[in-house]
Amino acid sequence: MKAPVAAQMLMFLLVGLTSSTILPDTDDICRLFPDKTEVADPSSCNHYITCNNSVSEYTRCATSTPYFDNSTMKCTKTLSDDRHCQLSCLEHVGRFISDKTTCKGYYFCQDETTPIHGICPNDLHFDFQAQSCVYKSKSKCTLSSFDICSVVKTDTKVAHESDCRKYYQCTKRVLTLKNCASGQYYNSTAGACYEKWKVNCPKIPFPDNVCGTVKTPLKNKFVTDDATCRGYFYCADKGSIPDPAPVWGQCKNDTFFDTTTSSCASPLNVKCPTGADRCEGRSLTFVSGSETGCRQYLRCQNGKTEEEKSCGNYFFDENLTACISTPITYTSCVRK
Repeated sequence: MKAPVAAQMLMFLLVGLTSSTILPDTDDICRLFPDKTEVADPSSCNHYITCNNSVSEYTRCATSTPYFDNSTMKCTKTLSDDRHCQLSCLEHVGRFISDKTTCKGYYFCQDETTPIHGICPNDLHFDFQAQSCVYKSKSKCTLSSFDICSVVKTDTKVAHESDCRKYYQCTKRVLTLKNCASGQYYNSTAGACYEKWKVNCPKIPFPDNVCGTVKTPLKNKFVTDDATCRGYFYCADKGSIPDPAPVWGQCKNDTFFDTTTSSCASPLNVKCPTGADRCEGRSLTFVSGSETGCRQYLRCQNGKTEEEKSCGNYFFDENLTACISTPITYTSCVRK
């Protein structure tokens, strides 16, 4: 069945727009997976997705092997089970239908069995009622839920969206919670845990018992955010319970939060949380590192560590910006 001319023109317009740069989207399924992960499209039995920098790239299986098998993660001639990818065009020929993996995606039903995938450009969402791409403010998109482990290979890692210290892993098709080592955050694009300063965590997670316990709640106290050198949480007085939603803040540039005094102090007098970046918020290019012995220093750029350097048998003097023979006893790096 041939699609109406008007619909074909609209499809051409939408598909043409997707040739522009597609930005990572908070609704894109690939925000959850490492780069190069292949995902069986939960909306279509004929497509699979390759994740590239948190963006979904759709590929249609060849005519000789038209179906993508989620058990082998390969294109095949037939499917023994298509329950994971049912997408019906029977009632939508010549029209667009939504992609349940992303608010930006859509399918054009060329005929009753041929959905063709497309993506709205930039920050636009697909609107089924309008049959076009619209601004997010006008979008009525709600994503459908599905079994995430049914569309990826076993042992695939999945990002935990509310806590950077954790991630999931699909073990034998079961979603299992995992924890990064102390002082590390999970990098969803790389699929691995790194030191905190190497990971861009969009929201600092609450440390465990950040405002105390029911037995001993902290009241009107400033405590470290346990993730950055400058950050802290303010625990308000909530009576007999710990503050469930402490407010996050940070010390001004070139000062760090000191847990011993609950105040902002000179970086040289502060030991940062494990894995935190001592270049964050610093105006200096070279700053003292945190390794015991005070023989290490960091080269900073735009508030991030670019390089770690050693003074060998000498000591790094941050004030002189030089390695010297006189022993240094900064609190930040003094031996215990």
